Amino acid sequence: MNENQLIKLDEKAVAFPVNFAPAQIDFSGYNQMKDQIDQLHESLENYDVTQDNLKDAKSTRAKLNKLTKAIKARKVEIKNKAEAPVKDFNDKVESLVAKIDDSSAKISAGIKVYEDKAKAERHENNLEHIKTMCEFAEIDPTKIKYQSSWDNKSYSKTKFETEVDQQIALIQQEQAQLADNIKIISEKAESLGLPADHWIKALDNNPLSFVLNAMSEYKEDLDAVSEAQKKTKLNELNNLKKQGDKYVDPETGEIKDKVISLKLEVKGTPWQMKQLQSFLKDNGIEYQGLED
Repeated sequence: MNENQLIKLDEKAVAFPVNFAPAQIDFSGYNQMKDQIDQLHESLENYDVTQDNLKDAKSTRAKLNKLTKAIKARKVEIKNKAEAPVKDFNDKVESLVAKIDDSSAKISAGIKVYEDKAKAERHENNLEHIKTMCEFAEIDPTKIKYQSSWDNKSYSKTKFETEVDQQIALIQQEQAQLADNIKIISEKAESLGLPADHWIKALDNNPLSFVLNAMSEYKEDLDAVSEAQKKTKLNELNNLKKQGDKYVDPETGEIKDKVISLKLEVKGTPWQMKQLQSFLKDNGIEYQGLED
């Protein structure tokens, strides 16, 4: 079927070639039937059920219910007959529409193949653009958060490129900030005598201020532990007795440690010599020759 034939079919389909008239039901006996039922209803209006007429009341109720059932059954029968032409017409129209929809669905499937191919090409072109721009900006392309809407035909190319540029600029800003933070952490670690790698890694999940505070607190804890260990060791040495080249427990005579004598020649500034003296004194090490 060519395009002209399809258009011609559409024009015919607009005006249904169907002759119809509203359903007509000749209920000629309605008034007579209504009069009878009105009389029945009026006669029972003041009907009271008593112990004496209970049996007759039940019989009357059964007859009334039977009458209602018969009227409803007749109504359904007539209604079905009246609606039969409408149902037949509806079924015929639905069968025609189903065939048209089937044809449309097949064409849609064919169109979708080419639309999916075009969308895949747009996706690859977008990825190539992102890769090129990221290489130019010296950032990792995988850091770009890809938006599925970028692949849509209706999405503006200019808008896509602008949004990619905005993400790149933000990543560059974050990387520059990270580099500054790493430098600050490294300098802080060097001043505290701590390894920097652990604290640099901590920047992944914590702000700079938190990491810097944590470094200071950790250093304080280390110093406190070191000082406590040094005091403990000095106390132990003070409680020992020096005998020759050994330290012994004065109460048990048990040898606890030995004395090592070293001859060193050191060179440095007066300040450095004082620092060395202080270190030796704090750690209970005997020395000679460092005095001014």
